[in-house]
Amino acid sequence: MKTKIKSKLLFVALSALAFNSCSLDEYNPSGSTADNVYNTEAGMNTLVNASYYNFSTQFYGREDIMFLTEGGSDLWYLSGRGTYADQLLTYTMKLDATVGQVKNTWQRLYEIVNYANAGINRIGGVKYANETIKQGKEGELRFVRAYAYYLIAETYGGVTLRTTETTGVPLTATRSSLKEFYNLIIGDLEKAVQLLPNKQTDYGRADKKAAYGLLARTALTRASYLEYFENNKTEAATYYQKALDAAKTLINNQATYGCSLYPTFEEVFLPANNKNNKEALWTVTHSTNSALNGQSSNPNRLFKWYNAKYTNLCGMPSSEVLEYGRDNSRYMMPTKYLLNVFNENIDSRYYSSFREAQILPLTASAYKWTSTADIATFNKSFAAGSVTIQPGDTATFYTKKSIADKKTCRYGVKDINDLYKPDGTITTDAASNIYYPSLRKFRDPNRLVNSDAGTADVIIMRLAEMYLIAAEASYKLNVTTAGQTPADYINVLRTRAAIKTPVDHTAEMQVTNSQIDLNFILDERARELCGEHLRWLDLKRTKQLENRLGPGKQNPDITSFDPTKHYLRPVPQAELDILQNAKEYGQNPGY
Repeated sequence: MKTKIKSKLLFVALSALAFNSCSLDEYNPSGSTADNVYNTEAGMNTLVNASYYNFSTQFYGREDIMFLTEGGSDLWYLSGRGTYADQLLTYTMKLDATVGQVKNTWQRLYEIVNYANAGINRIGGVKYANETIKQGKEGELRFVRAYAYYLIAETYGGVTLRTTETTGVPLTATRSSLKEFYNLIIGDLEKAVQLLPNKQTDYGRADKKAAYGLLARTALTRASYLEYFENNKTEAATYYQKALDAAKTLINNQATYGCSLYPTFEEVFLPANNKNNKEALWTVTHSTNSALNGQSSNPNRLFKWYNAKYTNLCGMPSSEVLEYGRDNSRYMMPTKYLLNVFNENIDSRYYSSFREAQILPLTASAYKWTSTADIATFNKSFAAGSVTIQPGDTATFYTKKSIADKKTCRYGVKDINDLYKPDGTITTDAASNIYYPSLRKFRDPNRLVNSDAGTADVIIMRLAEMYLIAAEASYKLNVTTAGQTPADYINVLRTRAAIKTPVDHTAEMQVTNSQIDLNFILDERARELCGEHLRWLDLKRTKQLENRLGPGKQNPDITSFDPTKHYLRPVPQAELDILQNAKEYGQNPGY
């Protein structure tokens, strides 16, 4: 059985040891310093483990990174206004340099970078019993640094790029260009694919498939910037080719690297496949043993944020149903565009991704419509007590379809016309904007009821993304070789996604190369990857945020987006306050 990285692993002690400066007069009773701890194989291994720590405790499983990478895009409305998520999802004036989530993200990412820098610069002098293991550890450090810098560059732009560890508090800093960032990121990953093993024993560690996957993603990102922001299509082609080559390496060598597509889309996100997912290229793990999680009380709470209100309605219990997750006040409601980008009659990805019906549990009592509040909420035309919902039957139903008889349905219904105004914006009526199809990808039924202590792992990259990257890169490179065209790669995923019973819709799901352009690619990425911490990044790199946000567009509910400002988040004011050269360093434009 595969083991997982144990999150704590001397993290607290070693973080204090390595990255806080001390005066010469301070007494160190252990006599330990970073130099004499990390010059051993065991010490270096602990440093490598510590470099992963923030990914699980501060990012993947937490709402902040979800709001930063999925919010403010064409896929999600924030239906619960007034929460701290508002500033990230709607670009209000609240999004400024003092926002805690912006500051925390900056600090935690640079902590990761500092651990990786410390390890990369020291590991050459560490004696390992096995040189191959040593090379693999360096590969892990380079992967981790590349991933952290990828998120820094995408979130804040050309800010501070350090390749040596920092001790104490830096009082000056210089900015580096995105070109310099991506030169380091891609260089680290090209070295990582040489150093890392094909497969790791510990689930969650970076291996070759993780490095190739991130190389494909970041090369595509660099190519997009060159094309859409710099109009440098010649150099962009070099990076599109690099992205295509990395993606094809995984697509064409799945057995070698230990990954494969599941036969159906539904299987990708089944809880039973969460802990050892064969489609995953890299996974951030959360242990079922709470003592091994850095945040023992809430390591992964993604099961909360995409759920519509269902408790205490139509006989549903007041506490959560584990399969459905907890409903809450910071609702990530799908846009009308997202719901309608699927053809649910032929594409299984809609119902595999979204839940429309909530079933009255078998353990619940039958429910008569005696609540006048329920009758008012769902605008029923029948009298109180005249209709009964039996256990095992649908209690509430929130759907993308229009339901003609919803007033007389025996269950509570909110249809597409209740959820959205004719222009696609959400209603401001609190009785409607908390009911919608709920994203199912992060369901976690292996928790305690009403507990934030989720145990599910988070898939950060999966093989299906490589097919989409290969399709986009080959489209940009105008590849016409049979079996390697954009449509060839996309149709692999669409064939898998096609509903096959009782009628096989595979043929209807196929597309041709003439149908493929940037908008189609973005729509297909929405169908395949919605909710998976990528959408804002996709729209940013292709310069499509201003084309998809605003009245008459895919997300008409966002009216405050400023393309001169909002392609970046602000540099935290707390960081600028420390710098002696803050004026020279400067804030990001518009903040």
